[in-house]
Amino acid sequence: MIEIFYLFFAYILGSIPFGYIFTKIFAKKNILEIGWKKTSGSNVFKNIGRIPGALTGIFDLLKGFFAVWLAKNFNFPSSIQILAGVAAVSGHNWSIFLKFAGGRGIGTFVGAALSLSPKLLGFSIIPLIILGIIWNASIGTIFFLMTTIILSLYFNQFEPMGLFSLLSLLPIFIKRLSPIGEIKEKKDLIKNRLIFDNDEPCLDLRIKKIISRLTRK
Repeated sequence: MIEIFYLFFAYILGSIPFGYIFTKIFAKKNILEIGWKKTSGSNVFKNIGRIPGALTGIFDLLKGFFAVWLAKNFNFPSSIQILAGVAAVSGHNWSIFLKFAGGRGIGTFVGAALSLSPKLLGFSIIPLIILGIIWNASIGTIFFLMTTIILSLYFNQFEPMGLFSLLSLLPIFIKRLSPIGEIKEKKDLIKNRLIFDNDEPCLDLRIKKIISRLTRK
């Protein structure tokens, strides 16, 4: 029974809406009405500022990390550690404090993965960094999750890392599709949101914009 209560605690921990909190503190605005209307650190960073965005990213990561770290320190079995990470990601995406609004869950996922296997996370996050710089972080996220699952099999760490990643696909990609009511009978919208996390395909390479800015200077 205590394990069930702990999973609920992990969900509550994940639900703490740091993006909403830091936006209120720094800008006196509601982040759910700005940008892509999510509490993601990237949304705060782009539309509110670097400092609140960085703080949001750090604290979103920490709540995923501590959800798993505490489960380890309470000597809960591996299955509860995994589910605690998934519960924290789900709480971030559907916060009980924001009428079940939230973010995308990637920062919280990274925090939980860091606690489960820092070595495997270090290898897996490389595609996210590279593709985030060259093309699009949303594409990078897909390769990041795929790489995590594949490497977990290679390093015989499917439990916990591979299973955690596999279970986390559901809250992460369901959140990409939201608002769900808009996607009925719209195949292109479903595809664009799943792949690009956007209503429109993002085909332009980010690296071109970076090079263009540097050459102007």
